[in-house]
Parts: sequence; structure tokens; C-alpha cells
Amino acid sequence: MLRLTFTPKAILALIPFLLISASACRSSSSDQGSASSIIVVNAPASGVVRRVLVAEGVHVEAGAPIVEIAVLNETQTVTPTPGESAESVAVRNLKSAGTEIEAARKEVIQHEAEVSRLTPLVASGEASQAQLDGERALYERAQQRLQKAQEMERGAQSGLLAARQPGANQPSAARAPERPSEQLVAAQASSAGTVRVINARVGQRVNAGQALATLSPGSP
Repeated sequence: MLRLTFTPKAILALIPFLLISASACRSSSSDQGSASSIIVVNAPASGVVRRVLVAEGVHVEAGAPIVEIAVLNETQTVTPTPGESAESVAVRNLKSAGTEIEAARKEVIQHEAEVSRLTPLVASGEASQAQLDGERALYERAQQRLQKAQEMERGAQSGLLAARQPGANQPSAARAPERPSEQLVAAQASSAGTVRVINARVGQRVNAGQALATLSPGSP
């Protein structure tokens, strides 16, 4: 069996090497801890930045809005053609509303499943709270889209009933389609901390999940 024997001179020569190695390990561990403590605020939906609500260096609490985003809700409408009957327009509106309801339901199911998937991952530390918050915001937006589509369907049904009344089925005057409505959503801090960097500016187009700000725990 081979035995290693170290002389006092060899031991003294090894001491600086051991000290450097220990220092490097501590530095690496510190860097990893620092990186893991960063809080990222992501965009909950795609849209245009309307307002930056905080400044760098400001301490915020969990749930505080950081950036306000305007999201366009596309409204599907039917533009009557000259001489088209009111009943024909109402039928097309009803079909358009049905198509929108189907698309909105698929979106609700998709984001609901993603929220269910992320919830236990956040609890176990495998996913960030910001990811879950962003997905919840998308789920809420999908629900609002579905509700709006259902309202469109009820309006189309009422219009169809009215168009089928005696003397009501006259040619409709063409009208311009409705402009898309705008909804404001906020990217929020998932935990309390100090805002270090703002990566968004007013008027900027951002995508869902895009990093808009970074925070670090603690006060400034």
C-alpha cells in the first residue's frame, strides 16, 4: 500500500494553494447565491408600455405594480355590404361570435392548464413566482375575452330576432367596423425588494414573459 509522506517544507508550500482554492469556492458560492436572489418582473401579456410606475432604487412590496401595459383586444365585427339585409348581417354576426367564443375557450383552457402546472413547481422552487403571475394574468385576460365574446353572441341573437320581425328585414346601411378595445394590465413584483434595473420604456412594444425589471431583496 502506497503511503504519502509530506515534509514540513511541502506542507508550507501547499498552504497558499489551499487558501486560494477555499477563497474561490466561497466566491463561487456567493455569486450563485446572489444570482438566485434576483427577482425578475416579466410582462404578463404582449402589448405596449403605457407607464413605468416606479424608479430604480425604490423599495416596493410584493404585488406592487412596476410597469403598466396596454393590451389590444381584437373585436371581430361584420361590416354590412350595401343593400345587404339586416337578417343576413345578424346571421353573420352570430357566426362570428361563435368563432370567437370557440377561440377564447381554447385560450382559457390552455392558460388554466399552465397555471395548474406551474403552481406546484413554484411551491417546490422549480419555477419562479413571476412565471406563475404572468400566466395567471394571461388566464384572466382569456376569461375576459370569453365573456366579451359571449356578450357579442347574445347581442347577435337579439339582432337576429329583431331582424326577423315583420317589416324589419330592410337593407342595412354599411358601417365602419369597431376599433379594437384596449385593456391595461400591470407587471407586478412577485416579492418585496428594491428595484435595480428597469428594462422598459413608455411606448415600447413588449411580449408576454419578457423581462421588464429586476429587483433584489432588501431595502435600498
